[in-house]
Parts: sequence; structure tokens; C-alpha cells
Amino acid sequence: MKRTIITCLFALVCLTQARAQSIQEARKLTDNEQYENASSVYQTLLSKNPNDVNLYYYYADNLLLSDNADSARIMFDKGHSIDQANPLIKIGKAKILLDKISVREAKSSSEQDGANRELRDRYEQALTNIKDAEALIDEAILNTKEINLLIEASEALIHYKNKNTDKAKAILVKAAAIDPKNIEALLLYGDIYTELNNGTLAADYYNRALEFDKSSARAIVSKGRLYKRSTNYEGAAREFENAISIEPSYAPAHRELGEIYIKLGKLNQAKEEYKKYLDLSKNNCGARIRYATFLYISKNFTDALTELNQVQQRCDSNNLTMLRIQSYCYYETRDTAKGLNTINHLFRLLTPEKRTAKDLEYYGKFLIATNRDSSIQMGIEQLQKAVALDPFRTDLMTEMANAWSKLKQYSNAIQMLNQKLATGKDIKVLDYFTLARAYYFNRLFVEADSAARKVNELSPNYASGWILRAQTNAHIDSTSEEGLAKPFYEKYIEIALADSLIMAKYQNGLIEAYGYLAYYYILKRENSNGLIYLKKKLLLPLEPEDKKNVQQAIDQLEGRGPKPKK
Repeated sequence: MKRTIITCLFALVCLTQARAQSIQEARKLTDNEQYENASSVYQTLLSKNPNDVNLYYYYADNLLLSDNADSARIMFDKGHSIDQANPLIKIGKAKILLDKISVREAKSSSEQDGANRELRDRYEQALTNIKDAEALIDEAILNTKEINLLIEASEALIHYKNKNTDKAKAILVKAAAIDPKNIEALLLYGDIYTELNNGTLAADYYNRALEFDKSSARAIVSKGRLYKRSTNYEGAAREFENAISIEPSYAPAHRELGEIYIKLGKLNQAKEEYKKYLDLSKNNCGARIRYATFLYISKNFTDALTELNQVQQRCDSNNLTMLRIQSYCYYETRDTAKGLNTINHLFRLLTPEKRTAKDLEYYGKFLIATNRDSSIQMGIEQLQKAVALDPFRTDLMTEMANAWSKLKQYSNAIQMLNQKLATGKDIKVLDYFTLARAYYFNRLFVEADSAARKVNELSPNYASGWILRAQTNAHIDSTSEEGLAKPFYEKYIEIALADSLIMAKYQNGLIEAYGYLAYYYILKRENSNGLIYLKKKLLLPLEPEDKKNVQQAIDQLEGRGPKPKK
């Protein structure tokens, strides 16, 4: 009997050890971004222990980190149905809430358009989500002395959309009191100070973690990310290379190094690092989608699409990141039909609060690219929503102004560009040029001249700016008596002739400029000068009727043509 009890106890210990080792293995796979392999381990464990609620948490966390928030939510809910009081599940549900709507973006959108009830509701929902999430975290760690719970709770408050670094720090103080040498806690302290842009303290905590474990590739990569955040790309590269030298199989280090090599313009080396990353992450769907994202960032849009089209054949065809990058690349390769189809699929899966500013931007651009008036109008509305979510994207105001101009609604284009200019952010010469054109087509020639003058000041060698200035002054001085357009046409000619290698692009402008100057001089009875410009115009590729008229004018000025009737 005693032997039987001992045997059973031994078997139970072995089972517990095997289970612990499997969870540890799965979590290591997650850390190495082998999300699919980790999921397989969790599925096997759950098939043997379907009531182990903690397994549901770690499985869901793995799904959340691999951008499968909906699947993660299902796993958290399953764990909750088994044990509503489980503290880890509460933390998991808090992560979902914290990552749902960015309160910063929602607040900014609401302030941009205070009369928009939908935006106000979104902001209020974001605040409610945060309140509920923090309440769940408080319940989960109430009176706990389990350092694992404190680590998971603080991580939730640091690494998701709506951060609360003060609350996370207070939780980590409790964790440090239990185990001052805990590597995870030290790394999270570093992450907090990274978020607070305090690089000195962040580096201090990462270095303290390394003091306790010199071989921690994760700690070294965290330091590298700190350098990356401060745009010290050379420093970041050294850290990532150091992490790889210590642990060559640590996939995130290769991915980070690949992204840094892009920043440094080392595209071939970047591709090599990403290939290593794919190998080490077992070529899983998430890794390949990350690789496609890398290709998109490096503006290799065709290769990104090739990669994603292959991924789509064997992975979840509803993966949100895949659909996002796929649609973005279709826009960049000017495949409007496929792009619209893909982004419409994406939007069917995404509720409005999950749509990012970039999603709305590309959807708007696709609609505008159709060149159908109704679609252009809808596209402008999408871009307006994108700017509401991210007010720093003033470049999209230029896109909207161009779209209004397509619709010949020049007053709206003028209003949008003046709104952008008033921000003082990211102002380009092209903004003044587009504004000048909008004024011009709206027959506000004095205002058009003022905007075109700004173009001339900011970009004195921009030929189109000078001809637009000439055109506006030709309308202000409609009889050409004052010759207001003359100096601007002359400047256009000067720039065009200096760029003799690509003269073809100036031909239409030169035809217009020579024609105006010929007319001006003939009007002033300076026929010899008028003749010079008519002959210059005749050397350009004219329409047959125009060519005939120019030749007749030359003949008349040289006394060869028919005399005018008396």
C-alpha cells in the first residue's frame, strides 16, 4: 500500500514537472516569436488539462502578442467561464480593454470635432475601458505576494495602448520588495523609463538586469531598442549585434537588427538578418507577415505582396496585419482594384474603433484614386477621420485639398490648405503651389499671385511656380498693357533653357511663354522682338492650326503675307 502511494506521488511529481517544463517551453517559444509553435504546445497541454485556467491565460497572451486579439479574447473568456476569480484571467481581460481604443487618439479626435457625437462616445468608451481594466488589475493583485502576478499586471500597464506607468511602477515596487533581483521586474522598470523618455534611468535598469544575468539577450535587445527610440541607430545596431553574439538563436535580435539596417541604408544586410529571423522563428505565419511588413517599410512593395500572397495560402486569411500590409502595398503599386477589395475585406473585420489612422488614410486614398466623384467625396471623409485620429498627419490635409480640386470644389481646397498652413506643421512648397492653383481656378487671381509668390521665394528654380505666377498676372492684367506677366514668363524660359537635358517637359510652357511675349511686343509695336519669339515658338511641336497661325504672323511681320484690308 505504502509503495503504491509513493508510486502515485512520484507519478504526480513527474506530471507536474513535465507540465511546468512545457509551459516554460511554450513561453520561451513566445519570447522567441515562434507563436504558432507555442500555440501548439498550449493546445497539447489544454487537451490534457482542460480545466487549467492559467494555461488559458498564457495561451491567450501568446495569441495577443501575435496580433490575434479576437482569438485571445475567446481564450480569456474560456478561462473566465471555468474560474471567474482567477487573477491571471483578470489581468488578461484588462490587457484586451487597455489595447482596445487609444484614449489619446480618441480625446484628440473628440476635441477636433466637438459636435461629433460618435467621436465623443468613442472617447467616453476609451475612458470606461481604462477604468474597468485598472479595476480588474487591482482585483487580481489585491493582497498578493505572488511576484508572477505583479509582473504580469505591471506589464499590462506598460506594453499596451493605454499605459499607466505610475501605476505600473507602484506595482513593481511591491515586486522588488519580494525579489529585488528579479530580471523581469528590472526589465519592466527599464521599459517604464523608456516610455518616459528617460534614457539614463532606462539604461541603468537594463544594465542592472545584465549584472544578474550577463547572458540575457532580452536585456541587451531592450537596451538596443532604447537607442533605436532615440534615433541612435549605430548604437542600437551594436547592441543587437552583441545580443546575437551571446545568443545567436534569439530571433527578435535578428529582426531588430534587420530594421535598424534599413534605417542605416544597409538593405542587403537587412534582408540577411530578416532571413535569419524567419529561420529562427520557424517561418511561422506571424514571422512571415513581419517580414512582409519589413519589405513594406523598406518600400519593396512588390516583394511584400509576393510574400503575403504566399502566406495567405496557408495562414489565416483574416489576419488583420496581413490584410493591412497587403492593402497598403496594393496602393503603393497602383493596383486600385485589388487594393479596394482587400481593404474592404479588412474593414468588414474591423469595427470602427479598431480602424487605425493609417487604415483610414489608405482607404481614403483608394477611393480618391478611382476618380469617381462619389468615391472621391467618400475618400475625403475617410481622410478627415484619419486626421481626427492623428492630428499630426497634416500631410493628409494636402491630399484632401488635391481631392477637392479634383471635384473642382476649389473653395474647399482653399479652406483645407489655409487650415494646414495655419498649423505651421510640415509645410511644403507644393502646399503653396496647390493653394495658388486653387485660387487661380476659383478666379481669385490676386490671392493666387500671393500664394505663387511664396512658391517663387521658397523654390526659385521651380519652373512651374513661375509659369503659374505668369498665368495669374496675365489674368490680373487681362489686356497685357502693363506686361505684368512678362518677367515671370521670362524667368520660366530662363529655367527651362538651363535644363536642356530634359527640355521635353518644358515644351508646353515654352509655347505659352513665347506666345505671350510675342503678343506683348507686337502690342507695344516692338515687332522685331515679337518676331524673335514667334520664330522660337515655331521651332516647338505645335498643333497644325497653331503652327499655321504663327507662320502667317511671321510672314506678315516680314512683309511676305497678304496686307491687311483698308
